[in-house]
Amino acid sequence: MGRFLILGKEERQKYLFRMLCGRGQTVTYCDSWLDGGYDAVMLPVGKSARYLEQIADKLQAGEYVFGCNFPEEIIEQKRRQGIFFVDYMKEEGAAYTNAALTAEGAIAEAILAGKEALFGRQMLVMGFGRCGQMLAVRLQALGAAVTIYEKDPEKLAIAAACGWNTAAAEDDAELIPYASGAVTIAQCSLETEKETSANGQDARFWGRFSYIFNTVPAKVLGEQRLSQLRPEAVIIDIASAPGGADYAYCAQKGINAKLCGGLPAKYAPKSAAEILLQVIESYLNLSERGGVL
Repeated sequence: MGRFLILGKEERQKYLFRMLCGRGQTVTYCDSWLDGGYDAVMLPVGKSARYLEQIADKLQAGEYVFGCNFPEEIIEQKRRQGIFFVDYMKEEGAAYTNAALTAEGAIAEAILAGKEALFGRQMLVMGFGRCGQMLAVRLQALGAAVTIYEKDPEKLAIAAACGWNTAAAEDDAELIPYASGAVTIAQCSLETEKETSANGQDARFWGRFSYIFNTVPAKVLGEQRLSQLRPEAVIIDIASAPGGADYAYCAQKGINAKLCGGLPAKYAPKSAAEILLQVIESYLNLSERGGVL
């Protein structure tokens, strides 16, 4: 019978606890370390680094640690001591499924925050990684007009091939419409924003969107661009903290912007726990009778 320690008081961890117990495992669920000698320790997805810093000295050789975004300096040292680390979101299948849950949660946040329907509205999805892709598909299915903002030419080509409008982030470029529906935008960061609104093109671009979904973990929405948004525009920011918008400016100007972390755990904790369990089972090969094979 396997022995597991689950740390972190969030709904996703609670469901993971129930699922492992249902498989006959011995599971301790709490918010701080309890000595016991474990086959594996499961850290909360959004706070793995913080928890790992607290428990690193207590880990023993042969234990598995599951979580996300581990501090490299800690795991390098602990791996030399025979401790195994598994990052849930570096498992491709888990990462895409989690992105799908994140996209659903982001859309839920948009519906709650906005005053306009999603159907028929202009949407900007900033970043076309896993979460951006999942968002674009779901927004299109809801009848929204989707534009993808992305720097990577290959990802832009994929987005265009899927039928979405695209906006390329390029250094020192102005907004130039193309017949394909693509446009180029000056590379978007607080440090490098260019004043390109003299000809009206930049303002027309940013002012067309009712909802902006940001997935880019950098300051891509600075004061200039925020000032050009529609008064009723909604920003749903699912990038890692501190997010991609100038939130001080948003608060000052009353811009409806929200940094939304941990959406899978908030909106679909059971499904989110199932994703984690699949990863755990792929490494520990849990038997249905309660053993670790």
